Amino acid sequence: MRRTHRTHRTHRTHRALLAGVVAAALAVTGALFAPTAASADGAPYTGNQYDFGGAVTPINGDISTVDSIANSITASTQATEADVAAHRATLPYGDITPGAGPALSLYPGPAGVPASDQYSVAVNGQPSFVYKSLARKTDTNRELDTSWTSFSFAGSVTVSVTALGQSGLTGCMVRPFSAAIATTFANNTCTFTMSQAKNVSVEFDPNIHNPIPHPMLVFANPPENDVPPATGDPNVLYFGPGVHAIGSGIVLHSNETVYLAGGAYVQGAFIANGPVDNVTIKGRGVLDGLFMDTGNQDANKNQPGMIDIADQSSSNVLIEGITLVNAPRFNVRALAQYTTIENVKTMSWWYSTDGLVAGNKALVENNFVKSNDDSIKLFWGDEVVRGNTVWQLENGAPFMISWNLEQDSNTFHVYDDDVIHAEHYQIQKSAIFRALHAGAGTPNRYLFENIRVENANWRLFYLTIDNNKWYDPTLGYGELDQLIFRDIHAYTNFTYPNVIQGIDGTHKVRDVNFINVFTNNACQSDASDFDIDPATTNAVRIVKSADGSCWT
Repeated sequence: MRRTHRTHRTHRTHRALLAGVVAAALAVTGALFAPTAASADGAPYTGNQYDFGGAVTPINGDISTVDSIANSITASTQATEADVAAHRATLPYGDITPGAGPALSLYPGPAGVPASDQYSVAVNGQPSFVYKSLARKTDTNRELDTSWTSFSFAGSVTVSVTALGQSGLTGCMVRPFSAAIATTFANNTCTFTMSQAKNVSVEFDPNIHNPIPHPMLVFANPPENDVPPATGDPNVLYFGPGVHAIGSGIVLHSNETVYLAGGAYVQGAFIANGPVDNVTIKGRGVLDGLFMDTGNQDANKNQPGMIDIADQSSSNVLIEGITLVNAPRFNVRALAQYTTIENVKTMSWWYSTDGLVAGNKALVENNFVKSNDDSIKLFWGDEVVRGNTVWQLENGAPFMISWNLEQDSNTFHVYDDDVIHAEHYQIQKSAIFRALHAGAGTPNRYLFENIRVENANWRLFYLTIDNNKWYDPTLGYGELDQLIFRDIHAYTNFTYPNVIQGIDGTHKVRDVNFINVFTNNACQSDASDFDIDPATTNAVRIVKSADGSCWT
């Protein structure tokens, strides 16, 4: 039933929350570069189904139709993943498996790029250069900056992160919790061991909840593999260590490899003017867009993206390993068929800076996205999106399902991802999972499972067909259909209810399934935490496993 707006919830105390999430973290195993398998069916279930017109039907048993859809999505995306890998294997430098070593690769700080004044880092006792990016949309950004370091390793390493000039620190932790990384703290230094490649946030108590003024990120990469030569291959554009001011007019060509070595700091943007095939952009270097930033939100919308392959007839694109910072517009738009976006890191500040969007038939895996617009757009279909870590700023959504889509995009498998922060605090329609669908298409067949949400308190789901000023309603409306959210674990409480709403009785949000969703300290089995419009929705199921196996 449609519910009225609720008052703010009472949140657990800082210490109780921290104790609970640390215990949960130690119970979770999951490696970024070896994603876990998708969930098995959890029948029998107990819960309720909410249908068009307001009918409520108890569910006690299996939901075989939903399980069948989930299994169909999984089978389809597994085939897509194989197709993407087969195409990637034809690229000259397209192998994304970790290399053999060396045991540790540290990268020099580029001359003229100042080191962070907030943190220093040592890896196995050796200094690792720490960068810093200043907040740019200062009227809404509640953070002041972000620092980060990047290195590659095999085996295991000991990392020590020291907070410089900060007083009153009492401890530290590493997010995401699924990494299960234990820490020690002494003299403003957080020390921990890593035995698997992972992109993580190092946070110092008491500054572990939104907003964190000075975030510190550690990008611990696997050893590189299939590295192109610095010279001798005319199809390789190679950037070695140091600063390279190349501008925003670098045009991508078919059968080209762009390589940013560790320690390379490239002030530029790479754009395809039309269709391209067999393109690789890889390395351990940094792509910086600050030179394009006008300092104005509206003016920045006229700036190019950092990596832009917009022609959907393009094919076979790999973007791997690099770090993108200070994008005034979107970070990576790679709309080619058979695209892989692997272990890419992005940090950006403006409302118009989307994180990652791939084309039809894609693998989006093991990335770290810190963005102020949508972090991962799920727009083109036949995609596997797994092992990613998201830090969402105040605008946009970690997982954006639709924004005025005009095509029937379908078949997405999104799993084993972590949202470590979502800084939503003022935009009413914000949520972790969001659809603001005003287009004529009917996006369908989305399977989300094993998603973990840590530091967020605004809203978990906002799934609507919702007219907006960017869409012409004379073009007509579609629907949202066949969405499955299974094994979603939010470690926090949310202020606002989940919203499920179509635009009229003909254009509905339908066949939406919430299975073993743990939020607000409970596993959901009814609409008490939902605002479901009975006049514009149908077949909304909220269930939990009857055997009590839902995460607690």
